[in-house]
Amino acid sequence: MNEKLKADINAARQVICSAISDWAQTDYSYGDPIPTMANGALTGCLKRSILTQFEPIEKIVRPAMLAMPPNNEELKSLKELIKHCELTIRDMENLSDTVCSKVGKKADNITNLAPSETAMQEKIIVALGTIQTADIALRQLCQAAGKVISESQTERVNSKGRPKDKVAHTVAYEFARLYYDVTQELPTYAEGSNGPSGKVSPKLAELFEKLAIQASIRRPLEAAIRQISEEINEPT
Repeated sequence: MNEKLKADINAARQVICSAISDWAQTDYSYGDPIPTMANGALTGCLKRSILTQFEPIEKIVRPAMLAMPPNNEELKSLKELIKHCELTIRDMENLSDTVCSKVGKKADNITNLAPSETAMQEKIIVALGTIQTADIALRQLCQAAGKVISESQTERVNSKGRPKDKVAHTVAYEFARLYYDVTQELPTYAEGSNGPSGKVSPKLAELFEKLAIQASIRRPLEAAIRQISEEINEPT
């Protein structure tokens, strides 16, 4: 990723952080727990883990990042990343199998365990959960890296590349979905005599500008609103 693209992505992240601050009426910085609102009052934060704390924001900027064809050096780094991730996944699988085997044998005699041993068993089970979470994250990383490599190879054959409107629609959806997740309010498209207005439209327009998305926000945002409305009204 070149320096200009890095600067543009960081600027886009700051736009999103500024939007969250406005929506939640509080100061928000990248990496902080994302606040949630209800009836104009803070109610808590979006659920997250160490591995997913940046995900709501990264899901918004990622489509634009993936739309930029990587150069040969970046492709090489991605291939190395996949290789290392696969080795780490295999090592974690072996570790989990070994630990699970020993925990299982201990569990057979759980009534004879001392309190300290029982506490240790519980810590091991928690650790196994963390390993499984890391395993899932690494597999998702491999999948994303593989997708970038595959699409880059396709783009070299097909000069049309990725449709620009697909990136615009994905960014608009993820941004609008974050607004709903924070406020529990359905986003709206709004435009006045001076351009986009309201809580979502101006920030989305600014986000499109930072990510160099050459498209109007109206159709992508209206499509996102329809999709979110369908999602929240689906019978459970």
